[in-house]
Amino acid sequence: MKKILIIADGIVAKHFLQRISETFISTNEYTIITLDRSILPEKHPSNFVTYQFDPTSYIKLSKILKRDFDDIFIVMKNRVDAEGTYLNIRRDNPVTRITFFNRWDIEFSKDNLFNDQNLININANELIASRLYDFLPNVPVVAQNVGLGQGEIMEVLVPFGSAYVYRHIGTIIQNQWRIVALYRGNQLLLSKPSLMIKPNDLLLLVGKPSVLESVFRAIKQELGQFPAPFGENLYIYMDMSREDRDCILNCLEQVKYLHKRIKGRKLVVRVTSPTDADLLETIKKLDSESVECIVDFRNTPPEKLIAEDVEEYNIGLIICGRDIFSDRGYREIFYRLRKPVLQFSDISLMQLKKLVLILSDDKSMEIISATVFDVASQLGVDIELLDYEPDSDFEKKRFILNHYENLSSIFSKSLQIRQENRNPIRQLAHEEPFLQVIPFTDKILQNRLFSYFSTDVEKLYFKLSHNPQLFVPVDIE
Repeated sequence: MKKILIIADGIVAKHFLQRISETFISTNEYTIITLDRSILPEKHPSNFVTYQFDPTSYIKLSKILKRDFDDIFIVMKNRVDAEGTYLNIRRDNPVTRITFFNRWDIEFSKDNLFNDQNLININANELIASRLYDFLPNVPVVAQNVGLGQGEIMEVLVPFGSAYVYRHIGTIIQNQWRIVALYRGNQLLLSKPSLMIKPNDLLLLVGKPSVLESVFRAIKQELGQFPAPFGENLYIYMDMSREDRDCILNCLEQVKYLHKRIKGRKLVVRVTSPTDADLLETIKKLDSESVECIVDFRNTPPEKLIAEDVEEYNIGLIICGRDIFSDRGYREIFYRLRKPVLQFSDISLMQLKKLVLILSDDKSMEIISATVFDVASQLGVDIELLDYEPDSDFEKKRFILNHYENLSSIFSKSLQIRQENRNPIRQLAHEEPFLQVIPFTDKILQNRLFSYFSTDVEKLYFKLSHNPQLFVPVDIE
């Protein structure tokens, strides 16, 4: 049996006591002190014991406090009375948890008298403002009284133009967050990989609050959110011991252009093995409010350095030169991080004419579809799908083609579909500059020497690496 003391006065206390009486809990025993008996429920359960006296009187209150209470609630309408009652309790009882109804914006942490680790401060004005805020359109609704109450539980209404519409839950990468259920009409549907999200579904999300904020923006808004939901900021990794001066300067020019096209996000420039002082000075000149240059002088192992940077700066897109990505060790590092990786090449992003995607299995293509349309939109290029079927059986990928056609209609984005029975890599090698988007699977980790003998176009990605390539993670955790 939990023993609870409630010191009550005013209209809020009246509603509080009425609610307690209507939701009878047999394992709680309530002791109620009030000056005004009219706030007590007309009919109250047998586990209510009431007293009528002034709780600011220490002599009277101390007699009640001789009992051992598990919790104490102070819900009063007058500030002086509430503070006086609190101080009276703490004179004899410094450890019992007190829940204090604060309608006066008292800042407890700034007053030594109220620097209390066992005090729960319920700010009434913040609660009301928060509840009103929930009714604004296009704002996340978070659970206030469940879990930590810090926004780790959120519900999001999916608009028609969302990149999440008509996607199976199993094809959405959910790193540090999960879709646990959705509401469709008046029906609760528990999450499962085969469940497809439709317009006006209400998603129930659980995860890290900062990650959920990014996911919320990605769901609610239309194109232009990448690198969300993978993260917030851009990160370019440069190693002066592996890359020559011209390569690094080329990467810098391209990343500056990319940063302008993907607006409102921070760019983190990481430099390792700083052997060229003049080049390092050139890089440091990029430092600004939206660009941060950081240099590693300690020869920290790249797997440790990159992982720590990605976590600290909430990185959503990793960028590197072709020399870095050609190293299998780096590809393994990037693959483990489950982040998109953009490989720069000799062909600049400023020269791009289109975004190219060679279709493979349906699941991978559906997973990266939102990223394909978002990136194409932000870079201002059209999308070209290559459906490669040696036996000309193009109906094999009809589902995924319909999926991309639907997204093209939703986002009003130009989409060209090419169906070929000839090797697309040979054809693309001689076409105008393009950005190739590739599912980042374990196929990319394989030794290139062995991949030469493969007929899998994904394993032969490096044959088109003279163009910039974007590798999007598809492994669902």
